[in-house]
Amino acid sequence: MNYPSLIGFILGVLAIISLAFVEKKISNPYLKSLWRSALFFFSMYILILVLVFMRWKYYEMQLSAFDLNSDGSIGLKEYTDQYRFVRDKVMSGADRNFAFVTGAALSFLLAGLALILDLVNTWIKSKNNPIES
Repeated sequence: MNYPSLIGFILGVLAIISLAFVEKKISNPYLKSLWRSALFFFSMYILILVLVFMRWKYYEMQLSAFDLNSDGSIGLKEYTDQYRFVRDKVMSGADRNFAFVTGAALSFLLAGLALILDLVNTWIKSKNNPIES
């Protein structure tokens, strides 16, 4: 895991832990909706970073499988089109390097949509049953 993704992962875990401590203090249903969407954002962010890391590790393991004689280098017999394809996936890591940004953007969009739906649901519940809110 590269450093920006590692920092994003650590911040996501710390945010989820802090959200767990704050949960008991929230009584307003609209703030509870915001809390749920923040928890969803950080959970999705961590999930995306972990999936990108696992995919990158899979490509690294697949790349090491092409070294048939286990000498640490790729010989002419081992240098195939499949090897070049996997090598390019490992070496070009643009998706891995920008995973912390794209993961945050995708998580933000999904959490924003979840927040809007949760706020509408909370508003409809409070409108239909004002005693419960």
